[in-house]
Amino acid sequence: MDQDDLLGRIQTTARLHGRNESRRVTATVLGVMRDLLPASAYRRLTGPLPADLRLPPPEPGRIVEIIDCRRFLTRVADRLYADDAAFLTRVVLAELNAGARGTTPSDLAHLVPSDLRPLFRSRPEQPWQALPAPSAQTFRRSGTEGPSS
Repeated sequence: MDQDDLLGRIQTTARLHGRNESRRVTATVLGVMRDLLPASAYRRLTGPLPADLRLPPPEPGRIVEIIDCRRFLTRVADRLYADDAAFLTRVVLAELNAGARGTTPSDLAHLVPSDLRPLFRSRPEQPWQALPAPSAQTFRRSGTEGPSS
């Protein structure tokens, strides 16, 4: 996965100030996921990512902590010192789902508690596009045609 492309999409979608902030948000979300996922699943997820976004994998055989959605988002908020952790997490997971080669967060959704699955399966929003304006047509009212002969 191209790091500049991923960080650029996260920066644009999350309305962040620069690539360093995008990198910090992405690494934080991946770091909280590291606490939640088994070591082998985390390695598959972060394998194609650039090295500076990957944290060292957790030790194999460790006990995986089961946390719910609220606790997951609280950890992200505490590490980022940000109030909009749910939005930032959704943006990172959606962009990882959209552009990742190999294993995506969506593929690992079955490994997390049920209230986190919609977040792990999120996709980027489609940009809004207006429908083309209908062509100008003139209509006649019925019964207002000219005199009959």
